[in-house]
Amino acid sequence: MDILTKLVGVVGGIFAVIGLFSVLTGAQNFFSGRKNGNPNKVDEGVESMVSGGIFAGIAGSITAAIIVAIQNIKF
Repeated sequence: MDILTKLVGVVGGIFAVIGLFSVLTGAQNFFSGRKNGNPNKVDEGVESMVSGGIFAGIAGSITAAIIVAIQNIKF
C-alpha cells in the first residue's frame, strides 16, 4: 500500500504543478495584455489564472482524500 500511496501522491502533485503553471502563464498573459492595452489578452490571462488555481486546488484536495482513503483500508 505504501507504493500505491506514493504513486497517487506523485500523480496528484504533477496535476497540481500543471495547474500552477497555468496560473503562471495566465499572469504573463494578463500583464502583457495590460501593458499593450489588449483587453482580450487580459481576459484570457485572468481566466487562465483562475482556472489554473482552481485546478491546482482541486487536484491537491482530491489527492489528499484518495491517500487518506487508501490508508484507511485494513486487511
